[in-house]
Amino acid sequence: MPPARKSSKTATGRKRTTAAARDLARTRLIARKLARVAPDEDPARVAGAIAIFATETIKRSASNLIEARAYLDGLRAGIDGLLKNAFPEGAPKESE
Repeated sequence: MPPARKSSKTATGRKRTTAAARDLARTRLIARKLARVAPDEDPARVAGAIAIFATETIKRSASNLIEARAYLDGLRAGIDGLLKNAFPEGAPKESE
């Protein structure tokens, strides 16, 4: 019987594989590098640049529209998860 994959728990209590944890760490490193290179840029422009980069990457990786949409769905789910972690439900809102 092959050894089980190592896993850790996420903030929501779900298991995360070592590969997913490594991928998340790599992604965070890239985000920190981006923050160092463009610290004074408008966040909307940075998000637009990321969207353009993702589009170009998907165009290179997908061989048809169905595959491209699958990549986009994965990206959308990832962004949704990040936003849910950043803004958990029930958390007090900042006053303006």
